[in-house]
Amino acid sequence: MATYECPNCGHERARSFHHISGVPVNSCLLFGDPGAAHKLPAGDIDLAFCPDCSFIFNAAWKPDRTTYSTEYEETQGFSPTFTAFQGEQARDLVNRYGVFDKDVVEIGCGKGEFLTLLCELGRNRGIGYDPSFVPERRQPGSADIVFKQEYFSEESVQGPVDLICCRMTLEHVSRTRAFVQAVRRIASPQRGTIVVFQVPDVRRILDEGAFWDIYYEHCSYFSPRSLAHVFHDAGFEILRVSTGFNDQYLTIEARPSSSTAARPIASLGEDLALSVASFDKRARRRAAQWASIMRVSGQAGGRIVLWGSGSKAVAFLSAVADANGHIQYLVDINPHRWGKFVPGNVKQIVGPEFLAEYRPGLVVAMNPVYRQEIAADLRRLGCFNARLLALGESSADSGSRFDATFRVVRA
Repeated sequence: MATYECPNCGHERARSFHHISGVPVNSCLLFGDPGAAHKLPAGDIDLAFCPDCSFIFNAAWKPDRTTYSTEYEETQGFSPTFTAFQGEQARDLVNRYGVFDKDVVEIGCGKGEFLTLLCELGRNRGIGYDPSFVPERRQPGSADIVFKQEYFSEESVQGPVDLICCRMTLEHVSRTRAFVQAVRRIASPQRGTIVVFQVPDVRRILDEGAFWDIYYEHCSYFSPRSLAHVFHDAGFEILRVSTGFNDQYLTIEARPSSSTAARPIASLGEDLALSVASFDKRARRRAAQWASIMRVSGQAGGRIVLWGSGSKAVAFLSAVADANGHIQYLVDINPHRWGKFVPGNVKQIVGPEFLAEYRPGLVVAMNPVYRQEIAADLRRLGCFNARLLALGESSADSGSRFDATFRVVRA
């Protein structure tokens, strides 16, 4: 079996453990007509595990296949559930680290909602990097922010700042070691720069067999150990590693350090080898279970919709073949998605109001965190007979809550 060099630690002992062929290379890229959505190229996924730092990555990922632009629609800012979580996280960072009248950078700022919160809460000055930022959608206000429609990289001209945030972006970066080293370059020991990165927690994905959370844009998958390793290796002192949002998100807080001896990585004490070894079988079993649910519901004559039209939905449709003949529509509360088509299996996105007349028999929520929010909308629309299921809810407390504060894994 071939071995791969780990882009997180540099060792060459990583081996592949899960393969998927022919998935869309951009799952949040939307199209105005089904023909264009169907023509989007496909790519392969070969998940490889590094036993030295616990990093997981797509060894088949090609850097020229995935692009980000203003057509990439990723924001979750229209969800009250996510907005509440995001607001609590921003307030916690500002108050805990005293981020008032400071200079703040957000790498991968999306449409700018979180950076705006940080700047408004602490009267801070902000700089946001993201090629998918849309200037026309910037909310009017007093926040002092400069948005740059570009990637942050080793070549970026950026002076030292007081707070660096990077949320749900590092998983899109293949050369994680080089990227975090570039962040270290603008983190100032003199200014006491605080660095906060947030990524999906791969431990949950492995344990749930969450095939819907494996897609082409995510070329990197982190656990506490692999995340701490790359930051420690780049010259950071690890302050805190924590989980939140029903254990879906993993967050690291760090600051630049002149010492390479701080907090040995082994103290995080995790071993993903067993979860990695069983993931392929578990993921394929979960996909087969959902295929059976789709088939039985479709044969019974009930209409089926997926609630959520982002990456999870595209990955779900790619893996669950029996879903495609029974699903016509994806529901999303983001109005910028309505009427568009997703790549791969080419389904049309509609707003929640569409369901008042469509009357689905089965609604499948792509994220159990939003179960209560979705259930409230279904009641409001009169869909009282619709059955509501959610991906992964059997192992996520029915998905009816989110962690208002992070549960600390290792302080």
